[in-house]
Formats: sequence, C-alpha cells, structure tokens
Amino acid sequence: MSSYIARYEKRRLRSSYISVALSITVVLILVGLLCTLVFNASRLGDYFKEQLIVTAYLSPDTKEVEKAQLLKGFELNENTLAVTYISKEEAAKDYSEEIGQDFVEFLGFNPLRDGVEIALKAPLVSVSSINQLATDLEQRPFVEEVIYDTELLGLLESNFSSIQKALAVGAVILLLFSILLINSSIKLSIYSKRLVIKTLRLVGAKKAFIRWPFIWINLRLGLLGATISSILLTILYFELDQWYPNLKLTADYYALGAIISLLYLLGTTITVFSTYLATSRFLSLKATNDFA
Repeated sequence: MSSYIARYEKRRLRSSYISVALSITVVLILVGLLCTLVFNASRLGDYFKEQLIVTAYLSPDTKEVEKAQLLKGFELNENTLAVTYISKEEAAKDYSEEIGQDFVEFLGFNPLRDGVEIALKAPLVSVSSINQLATDLEQRPFVEEVIYDTELLGLLESNFSSIQKALAVGAVILLLFSILLINSSIKLSIYSKRLVIKTLRLVGAKKAFIRWPFIWINLRLGLLGATISSILLTILYFELDQWYPNLKLTADYYALGAIISLLYLLGTTITVFSTYLATSRFLSLKATNDFA
C-alpha cells in the first residue's frame, strides 16, 4: 500500500513538473515570436517596401540607345535595388502562360508594350520620392506611362509606425499575461506540496531551508523552458529564412541573441519570483494551520 502511494505521489510530482515546464515553454515561445516582430519590425517594413515595383511603359518607337541609357542610369544609381527590362514579347509569353491561351494569335497582334521594372531600396520608398520618380520618368519623351501600387505605398508609409507601436503594446500585454500564467502554474505546483511545507514547519525547519528546494527546482524548470523555447524559435527562424531569404532573421546575431537572452531572463526571473511569493504564502501561516 505504501509503495503504491509512493508511486502515485511520484507520478503526481512528475506531472506537476511537466505542467510547469510546458507552461513556461509555451509562454516563452509566444513572447519570443512577438519580440521577434518588434525587433525586426523595421526589417519587415523594408522587406515590404522593396517589393514595390515602379513600371515604366515605353512607346513603340523607342530607340535602343534610349532603352540602354534608361537602364544604365538606374543600374548606376546607388538607390536602385533592381532594374529589369521586359520586352512586349516576353510580357506576352508570360501572360499567355498565366491565362493558358495564346491571346496574340487570337487577336492577331500584340497589344502589350515594352516595360522597365524598377525596385528602389527601402529608404527611398515613400510617397514623395516615388511620385518624383514617376514625374521624372514621364518627362522622358519615350515613356508613355508609369504605374505603381499607390494604395500599397500609402499603406506602408502611413500605417507602419502605428503597427510598430501596436506590436510594442502587444508585447507588454503578453508579458504581463505570461507572468500571471507562469505564476499560477507554480502556485498550483507548490500548493500540492503544502503538507510537506507544514511538516517541515512543525519540525522547526527555517523558512530559507524550506524555500530553497522549491526555488532550485522551479529555477531549473525555468531554464529548461527557456532552452526548449530558444531551440524551437531558432529552428523556426532558420526555416523562415529558407522560405523568405530577404527576412534574414538568423543573420542579425544581435537581435537573435537579445531575444534568447530575454527568454532566459524571463524564464528564470519569473519562476524564482513566483516561487518565492508562493512559498512565502504558506510559510506565513501558523504551523498548526491545516494549510487549506
């Protein structure tokens, strides 16, 4: 009978530790993801800005030397991220593959025009700079039309700072919830051992002697949760870099190191502080109290 009770207590203790470790890990992963967005908000903004393409459509009578001068001018410009010339034949081929039908054969002529696609570096992507670029291109006699996504440009410029602030506020709110959740898990874990605390109090053990084993155990659980969450987040960052190389989440060692350090700091600080408060609650009760 006593061996059965001992096994039962051991299983309950193990499940309590696993529950605390899982709670810490899940919470720290969520905190890490949101912190990643906050730390990399500017890079994400630059990534989306550099996806904005300005397309200049050329007139049919444009001379080859004029095309070459236009392309060379943008290639030599340090603010240009990429410039690509797309002939009307290439555009027709791509569009035919997209719709699954040779529309040139159907119409009897190619209505498309030669175009030059220009992508600028992120610092130059703003409403004023893009409008000025479009004006300069339209002043060239061989440029018929300049097209770019005005809605996306306005969205990037007007809302991006608001998104950064919202992410920062969200990170603070999530951090508070994380503290409450981890604190609750540790409280439940220590509550299940309240009779042990009572017994130690009855035999005259000092508060520091009783408190230290709980702090040491939960500190190790905090370190374990921080380690697991750091490994999982690092794997996720490498996978995201494989899918979206321009994000370069693992290339910024400073941001990555700051996030991992923050996870370890939170995992250890919250667990130690919560354990101290939870044990103090029971240690403040009288030894003759039933700790209910």
